[in-house]
Amino acid sequence: MSLARLGTAMLHSTSRKHRFLSEEEGFTLIEIAIVTAIIGIAAALAAPNLTAMYARHELFQTTTELYNRFVFARSAAISRNAMVVATPTSLGGGQWQMQFNVPQLGGQILPLTVQLVQPLPAAPVVPLPSPGQPIGFTPRGLSTTPLAVQTLRLQSTRVPNLIYTISLAPSGKVTWCTRDIVPCVVSG
Repeated sequence: MSLARLGTAMLHSTSRKHRFLSEEEGFTLIEIAIVTAIIGIAAALAAPNLTAMYARHELFQTTTELYNRFVFARSAAISRNAMVVATPTSLGGGQWQMQFNVPQLGGQILPLTVQLVQPLPAAPVVPLPSPGQPIGFTPRGLSTTPLAVQTLRLQSTRVPNLIYTISLAPSGKVTWCTRDIVPCVVSG
């Protein structure tokens, strides 16, 4: 290659590199600010939904654990031929415990975000006094109150209008509802 052509080739190569460098693009500050604002608005709209979803999950988890303990308590009452009861007690600071009289069942401490509540006539829902009314089973697996349905109401402290109920029928059948229904009766 001649020296003249080599110089032209180098000049052409250099200008090609310069041209590519000048065509490089990125995001402007305004574009980044707009995307950040959109993400911020979406997060602000999603936060209340996430709070409600988490509250429902906590309440669902606590209710199903307590429901399963009551089903197990009924089995224990029948197999032991002895009365099995659970007494709700306040541990202070808004925390509750369901204490069973059978050592295998022990006690279940409810999370701080779930509390036991009771209805008052023509009044809003209020926390239970301590200690609460015992709820349990006879040696035959029947309810300890044969003429009335025993009901526990669990309320989320994150979303106060979110209340689930667990009911114990006189026959000993345990049901739970994702609604504030006293008594909780599941058809089917």
